[in-house]
Amino acid sequence: MKLLNMTKPMLLLATLACSAMHCLAQSFPTKPIHIIVPYNAGGALDAAARTLANGLTKRYGQPVLVENKPGANTLIATRYVLSSKPDGYTLYLTATTPFSMLPALYKTPLGYDAQKDYTPVVVMAEVQSVLFANPSKKINTLTALVEQAKTNPGKLTFSSSGTAQPYTLATELLNSKLGIQLLQIPFQGAAPAIQAVVAGDVDIGLQDVGGTSAFIKAGRLVPLAVTSKNRLPSLPAVPTIAEAGFSGVDIPEVWIGIVGPAGMPANVVKNLNEAITAQLSSPEMTAFLATWSLGAIGGTAEQMNLRMKSDAEVWGQIIKKLGLQVE
Repeated sequence: MKLLNMTKPMLLLATLACSAMHCLAQSFPTKPIHIIVPYNAGGALDAAARTLANGLTKRYGQPVLVENKPGANTLIATRYVLSSKPDGYTLYLTATTPFSMLPALYKTPLGYDAQKDYTPVVVMAEVQSVLFANPSKKINTLTALVEQAKTNPGKLTFSSSGTAQPYTLATELLNSKLGIQLLQIPFQGAAPAIQAVVAGDVDIGLQDVGGTSAFIKAGRLVPLAVTSKNRLPSLPAVPTIAEAGFSGVDIPEVWIGIVGPAGMPANVVKNLNEAITAQLSSPEMTAFLATWSLGAIGGTAEQMNLRMKSDAEVWGQIIKKLGLQVE
């Protein structure tokens, strides 16, 4: 009997604890959520954040606000999220860069551990990208680009949106795999990098399809190849790199997704994962993804965690092999 009497309080405490956890999951959120974006307003990530914020505001009945914190190759935003309270009210809508690339690219410590200091929530989408040229350059195929680049080594230029950005690293990978040397011309962001090729100030570019498709359709940019494994519905006539005659050039897909600070409660992560995954199939988000030529992904937080680790290994090997370093 004594054992039974001692067990009752323990059972009561366990029941209360479970009820409290259930209530927390059910009541979240009880105040505004802030989504941090590492780039200026106007780009694909900012548009994704605002579309998601609008949907979550309706779903949760709480304001979901977007804050742009650009600068230092995403490090300002990345460090800001690191210092935030891990309660689910500060989220980071980011791309591959700060977790899979920068740790291998920078010589000096970044002030965070990409594998330990953040909580994965969900991969939202993959960014589809295209290699393109200015029409006046008379480069209409990837073969023509390689031939010109080998005939005039170091003369052809490519526009980049920053030294430590995914498309810059992807172009350097192309240089290595194709045996050419395109000269990098850096710009402050994707929009001016694309516009420089449209204007003819730079010869070649590699950027997301969403930012370039209008220029391609208008004949102001010539698409040479897409970096995905298969052709894209938005550019069905454009070959993959392998179809263009260059096999073995594998460029990892860039993803965009949501993370938070380390230590977020599992039930809050599950709540957010389910809500964001549901939003990916909403009419508003579906229209956004189509406009920017993004492929919806979704999945669990654990799947995102595995992908972040895998991408970090792949990009780390690429960066090491290319000998790329940033001070």
